Amino acid sequence: MELFITGGTGFIGQVVTRKAISLGHQVTALVRQDNSAAARALARLGVKLHCGDLREPESFAATAGAADGVVHTASTNDASAGAVDEAATVAMLSHLHPGATFVYTSGTWVYGNTEGEPATEASALNPTPLVAWRPAVEQRVRALAASRSIAAVVLRPAMVHGYGGGVFGMLAGMVGQTGSVRIVGDGRNHWPAVHVDDLATAYLSAAERAASGDARVTGQIFNVVTEDAIAVAEIGAAIRASVGADRVEPWPLDDARKSLGPFADALALDQTVSGQHARQVLAWDPDGPGLIVDLSVQKHFQQSNGA
Repeated sequence: MELFITGGTGFIGQVVTRKAISLGHQVTALVRQDNSAAARALARLGVKLHCGDLREPESFAATAGAADGVVHTASTNDASAGAVDEAATVAMLSHLHPGATFVYTSGTWVYGNTEGEPATEASALNPTPLVAWRPAVEQRVRALAASRSIAAVVLRPAMVHGYGGGVFGMLAGMVGQTGSVRIVGDGRNHWPAVHVDDLATAYLSAAERAASGDARVTGQIFNVVTEDAIAVAEIGAAIRASVGADRVEPWPLDDARKSLGPFADALALDQTVSGQHARQVLAWDPDGPGLIVDLSVQKHFQQSNGA
């Protein structure tokens, strides 16, 4: 397939792009700059780079529309994320031809607190404020795609880990400011998790199966989760041991909001989420390390930015 991948040099998008190339797909990646180290590394693998700005859909929508499929992993990760995401997805879907595929990235935060019960794709949504906009965009993606005979799939990844990136890299990076690993709340809450390599496999499986006309995949939603629920206190302890922090320090939610805004509420979520549907329908067989094992072997953490 000829794939257009947004966020090509981002934490998730970079791994998806590399996986797509390894599977023999032709890939064009949306990047902000084509001379960055990450972009040049992709180019060496045979990835075609397309410079554009997620906030300006006209800078990339036509190129996306020429592909057989789009994998949309990019986000501005700021207050404009909802409006930017909707405009970008609508523009790309409007340019794609009938029969193309579109894989959209949502996330398990749309379930809110799950009260100890494993959330499935059929569970009611109660999104944390940071992503309150996302369910409506999910629905718009599915409706617009169906109206144009485009095979859309919505993925809801859990907390993504691997290579010192994502939220876990952020938490480790904050140690330099306080000398401790700060966890929002008292640590008794839980997070579902998925390794970024396994997530990339799920993206490509969804794209390939949707392209093949699999009715069990087209228009559907999948939780991409390898571990249903991991105690945040255990996560904090693993990060502390890895980076040599003095301690794990509870961070009261009201205080955390002063620094992190609504992101604090997302980190305070207590979630159990099932990924069984993706395993069965996508024939997804994750084999990456679990979160605690992954954190325990990290000797350094690095931050990656999406495109």
